[in-house]
Amino acid sequence: MNYKLTIAEPESISDLSFDTYNKRQFYETSIERNRERALNAKPAGNFYYNDNSWSPLEYEGFAVVSMLSENVENEALTARLKEIQKELQYNLSPTYAFYQLPPESFHQTIANTLSADRFKKNILDSGLEKPFPEIVGNAFDRVSGTEDTNPIFMKMIGLSIFGTAIGMLGIFENENDYNRIINFRTEFYGDQELAKLDIKMTRPFIGHITLTYIEHNLNKNQKDHLAVVINELNETLSDEENYFTISNTGLRRYHHLAEFIKQDNYPAHSL
Repeated sequence: MNYKLTIAEPESISDLSFDTYNKRQFYETSIERNRERALNAKPAGNFYYNDNSWSPLEYEGFAVVSMLSENVENEALTARLKEIQKELQYNLSPTYAFYQLPPESFHQTIANTLSADRFKKNILDSGLEKPFPEIVGNAFDRVSGTEDTNPIFMKMIGLSIFGTAIGMLGIFENENDYNRIINFRTEFYGDQELAKLDIKMTRPFIGHITLTYIEHNLNKNQKDHLAVVINELNETLSDEENYFTISNTGLRRYHHLAEFIKQDNYPAHSL
């Protein structure tokens, strides 16, 4: 099924409605959209390939994420994503243009906090790196709890090319599951103490797991081939039932985008 969706630019960033969100995800995995996205693909600048090996480039920050590895029910999904990465590595060219993220980095961002220059200005230069986990933990405590103790299920529907990366997008079959994430984000970003650190919503929630970064300029033929590979994989994925089980989220620190570090004092929150 093909979906077309136009979202007007809002005066301020806000999360999408349930129906608009799901339609957007289907559209972003459609054949025509991936062809369009492939033509505009460009290097991310997050990883460097030299002498047959990859090195991460510095990109520092904190984020509130749900890791696939935090729930044993995600083992099947992790295995499937690794298979997809192998397909991408085998079929895409040139090989040095595509960095496959390590499976232990697979995650869903629930809320961004601060990264890169904003992280340096508001956290590092302000001497707040050590107390920051407690600040976030206090914000978690002020978020309303949920009576629903069942996990959230996000159905992963297909691959999408988004600018500088390739990822698997997810929808929600249960509107309450989606709302539990959106309600958390609304309260988290509305926290006055976090606002003092310039933590704010900078983009709507988009359910996805990043698998691959594009790290080299592609010519027209390579971009066309990229779209063909993604769309062929999506034909197979459309018949599958792949779910990301999410029970909680928590603070993670990163120095680059292939590793998300959890310390003992980092707070967590049940969704």
